[in-house]
Amino acid sequence: MVKKHYTNLKDKIYNFAKDYSSKVGLDLPYFIKGGFWLSVGQFFGTLKGFILSIVFANLLSKEVFGEYSFAMTVLGIAGVFALPGMGVAVVQAVAKGYEGTYIKALKEVFKWSWLGSLLLLGFSIYEYFYGIYNLMLIFLILSSIFPFYAISGFYPNLLNGKKRFDILAKLSSFFNVISTISIVVVVFFTKSVFWIVIITVLVQILINGYFSTFHVKKFAKNNEIDESNIQYGKHISYVKAYGYFSGRFDELVLTYFLGFSELAALKIITLIPDQFRIFIKLLNPMILPKMVSCNTSKNDLKHYFLKFFGVLLFLTVIYIIMAPFIFKYIYPAYYEYVWLSILYHLSFIAYLNILPSNYFLKEKSQYLIKLDYII
Repeated sequence: MVKKHYTNLKDKIYNFAKDYSSKVGLDLPYFIKGGFWLSVGQFFGTLKGFILSIVFANLLSKEVFGEYSFAMTVLGIAGVFALPGMGVAVVQAVAKGYEGTYIKALKEVFKWSWLGSLLLLGFSIYEYFYGIYNLMLIFLILSSIFPFYAISGFYPNLLNGKKRFDILAKLSSFFNVISTISIVVVVFFTKSVFWIVIITVLVQILINGYFSTFHVKKFAKNNEIDESNIQYGKHISYVKAYGYFSGRFDELVLTYFLGFSELAALKIITLIPDQFRIFIKLLNPMILPKMVSCNTSKNDLKHYFLKFFGVLLFLTVIYIIMAPFIFKYIYPAYYEYVWLSILYHLSFIAYLNILPSNYFLKEKSQYLIKLDYII
């Protein structure tokens, strides 16, 4: 009986979305189905970030929280060498039926990631001479396992290209639950930046690494490789490197001039606004395959752009109203920074570039892609 009512409700929602699609000019059944599963995955990702922020802000000193944030920032910078643009190329290739491109791209990412290991080794040596031995040991260990970390988050590209958002949501949700529990336990019992960082990375490698190298292979139905997309992914990675580094450079500068405590404050300032950004970004995996399959035109792009602007404006106003209450009751130690968080959130409107960026990727407009990443 329950299953029957569920099926009827599901059919009604689908028919309503299908009928309304012509009025709004969107393929609503596609975005509702994909958006639902991506929202499920994003819910657990956001919940993880929210729980960990509360735990870090209230159980760790600002110094330890800042050291953890610094280590993860450096790890992110090392990701410049892990071909960060290769995922886009894989999504495109898989969407066109070249599913063997995934394994080829995975091997390329693993190979180039050893350069990231050298960077982490360099940071380890620097921290040794600077006298911060816990970070020295952290970066030394990370340098030896970084290539495995780099490929551990690669599996979403295959699933996005195949539009299997349901499988992606289940796998990512499982990882986020296990990762959150592991980190909270380590924080509660050790409050050690060394163990918090190492457990964070090892859980990622063990769970997501298995998904990326073994589990998702069963979803690849052929071994066909699009070599042009591999080269395209490398090109995107080269031009994306600047933006990838510059997005984290401010955290390095802040840490070395003001200290780890101020970096911890920055993380709290940007935390909630960044969750809004991630929420918008969850549309990204659905947009590119849809543009490729529907051959979206410039006129279509202008139509969608105006609707997207309204969504961003609404979400910006919501946070401006809520921010003072969030900081007062959840992050009381950081309440003095609430106005900076609101100011930072105003930059949310810049995410209007998601639509034109995906359109440029679809058209493989090299100059515009380069301009987009540099800006």
